[in-house]
Amino acid sequence: MPANERDLATENQALRDELEASEAQIAALGEEIEALKATVAELEARLSQDSRNSSLPPSSDSPKSRAERRAAAREKAKTQAKDEKRARGKQPGAPGSNLQMREVPNEVVPHEPGPCSSCGADLSSAELEGFSARQVFDTPQPVLTCIEHRSMRRRCACGTLSVGAFPAEATAPACYGPNVRAAALYLLHGQHLSVERTAQALSEMLGADVSTGFVVSLAKEAAEALEPFLSEVARRLVASPVVHVDETPDQVRTKTWWFHVASNEAYTLLFASATRGKAAPDAAGVLGRFSGVMVHDRLAMYFKYKTADHLICGAHLLRDLTAAGVRWNQSWAGELSSLLIETNEACHAARAKGRKRLGRKALAEFLSSYDVLVEAGLAANPEPENRERNYLERKSYNVAVALRDRREEATRFALDLSLPFTNNEGERSLRMAKLHKKISGCFQADDAARHFAAIRSYLGTARKHGLGGLDVLGQLFRGEVWMPPATT
Repeated sequence: MPANERDLATENQALRDELEASEAQIAALGEEIEALKATVAELEARLSQDSRNSSLPPSSDSPKSRAERRAAAREKAKTQAKDEKRARGKQPGAPGSNLQMREVPNEVVPHEPGPCSSCGADLSSAELEGFSARQVFDTPQPVLTCIEHRSMRRRCACGTLSVGAFPAEATAPACYGPNVRAAALYLLHGQHLSVERTAQALSEMLGADVSTGFVVSLAKEAAEALEPFLSEVARRLVASPVVHVDETPDQVRTKTWWFHVASNEAYTLLFASATRGKAAPDAAGVLGRFSGVMVHDRLAMYFKYKTADHLICGAHLLRDLTAAGVRWNQSWAGELSSLLIETNEACHAARAKGRKRLGRKALAEFLSSYDVLVEAGLAANPEPENRERNYLERKSYNVAVALRDRREEATRFALDLSLPFTNNEGERSLRMAKLHKKISGCFQADDAARHFAAIRSYLGTARKHGLGGLDVLGQLFRGEVWMPPATT
C-alpha cells in the first residue's frame, strides 16, 4: 500500500477512534446529566413537601406557603361571593354573635344623675321616669381564701374516742385546694405553659406562691388517679365499631418517643412509648382486642392487627397522589384524586338523603374507574433498565402498588356510608401532643410523657362531652374522677 494511502487510513482510523471516544464521553455525560436532573428533581420534591402533599402537619408549612394558601382561599371566597352576588360580612337577617344581656344580672348598680342641668335643683327625690342599662361581664377579683378543717375528737360514754374525717382535699396541715390544683394542671397540660410560667401565673393571678416542684407533682398525682378512667375508655374503644389510630414523634430528653392515639367521636386515649412499633399499641390495650374498622394512614404496623377491618385515610391518599403527580407522565394520579373527591361528595349527598349505601350503579362505576386508573399508574411506572428507581419514581410506583394491593381498604368508605373518608378524628386527637412539642420542645423524664398522655386523654374525652378542663380537673382533685356517660 502506498505511503499516502497508509497515512490516510491511519488518519481515518484515528478519527474513528476519536469519534467513538467522543460518543462514549457524550453518552457518559448524558447519563450524568440525567442523574443530576433526577437528583435536582428529588431535592425539589423534598423541599416542596408540605401538608398538602405529605404527612407533614399544617404547622410545619412555611409562613409563605400558609400566606399563599390564605390568599388563595380569600380569592376563591371573593369569586364565590361575586357569583352568588353576596356581600362580605354578616348577611341581612342573619343572627349576630355579639355578647347578649342577661335578664337577671348578678348585681345592679344604680347611677343617679347630678343636679339638674337646667336649674341646678337637687334630683334625689325627683320622680323616676325610667332608666337605660349596660351590663359588664367580668370575673371577681381573685382572692386566695383559707379554710381550716378541724377533725373533732369525741369520747363516748363507753370510753371509745372517735375522730372526724378530713375531706379528700385536706392532704396535709397546710395545702392547696382542688381549685388551685386544677388551675395549675390546666395551665400546664391544658394550655401548655412551662412549669415556671405556670407557677408565675398562679402567683400573679391568684396570689398562690406555689413552687415549681408543686406544679410538677400535680401531673403524677393526676395520672395515678386516672388509671380507672383510662381502663374504662380503653374498654369502650374496644367495643366501638370504628376507631381512628395515629402516632406522632416527640422528644424525651435526647431520645425520640412516640405518642399513639386510639379515638372516636366520644373517647380519646393517648399512650406514650419509646417505640413506634406494634408493642406500643399492644401495651395501650385497645388495638389487640379491637374487631371493628380501624382508620389509619396505611402504616404497615396497623395491618398486623388481623381481627380488625382497615380503612385507609382518604386525605393521606390525596396527599400521596399529589406528590406522585409531580412527574410529567403521572396524569393518572390527578385523575384518581378527582375520582376519590367526587365519590366522597357523592357519599355525603347520599347520607344527607338518609341512605346507608351508594347506588349500585354509582358504586360500580367508582370501582371500575378506580381499577382502570390504578392500572394506568402501574403502566406509567415500569421497572427502569439497568438501574434502581430514583426517589420520585419510587414514590409514584409505591403509591400505585399500594392502591392496587390495598384496594379494599382504600375504597371501603364508599361501601359503607357509616364510615369516614379521612382520619381527621385521629389527627385532631393528636394535635395537642404536636402543639406541646412545638411549644415546649421536649419532656424531661419518661414519666412526664406518660403523665401528659393520661391527662390529655382525660381532657380530650371531657371536651368531646361538652365539659371544660377546669371542671373535670377540679372534680379529679376532689377525689371524684369524671367518667363519660355509659350511654355514649
